[in-house]
Amino acid sequence: MLEDKNGFALLHAPSVNDRRPSTASKGHCTGHLMVGPWPGRVLYIESRLEQDWAHCLDAHPMTKELREQVAFKWLDSSNKRRTHHFDLFVEQTDGRRIAYTVKPEARLNAKFMAEIATIARQAKEVGFVDDVRLLTDVDLDPVELSNARLTYAMRVPDIDADASAATVIETMPDICSLGDLTARIGLGAKGYRALIRIIRNGRLQPTRHEHLTHETNVFAKGAAA
Repeated sequence: MLEDKNGFALLHAPSVNDRRPSTASKGHCTGHLMVGPWPGRVLYIESRLEQDWAHCLDAHPMTKELREQVAFKWLDSSNKRRTHHFDLFVEQTDGRRIAYTVKPEARLNAKFMAEIATIARQAKEVGFVDDVRLLTDVDLDPVELSNARLTYAMRVPDIDADASAATVIETMPDICSLGDLTARIGLGAKGYRALIRIIRNGRLQPTRHEHLTHETNVFAKGAAA
């Protein structure tokens, strides 16, 4: 367990959602993950698809803050006020606010598409968001998802390994493989995990869109690839 400078355990922050999803369901997956900088904040999910997209959005370099189940009041065709909860909600590093609805492609129908279009129009008109986007299973990039899961699994800091990796990166060639950098660090798997954390933080970038492995070539942010 990690501790702060005073010896107290570092605990995650609670969710900031507007609706607490059910903790159990016979029909679909429920659960939670931690998002944001370590030790993170709880984010609840109500399906495996929501979990996959939460991983991708949390790892995206444009994401400043990721929330779930954000409420928006809207008017239906009968002028009745209703509440829609966006599955995921991102405040980007550029200040834009993007709301996401997550739904399997097979469950999309004309009624749903018309309703979400109305909600999106109203949400943008009142300045609640800058954009509303629909995320489906078809839209998932398997490489992006795999790398997001990998960096999530290795997100726990290791002070010594992280410091050693940072030192090696300062003097690395313009382009170098993760395997070579791991060897330079000299801490085996600990050094490799530190490099993955640095990739997640954006200080290292792969030269190509590919699954992260020891063979992946990377460059330091700001250097020419």
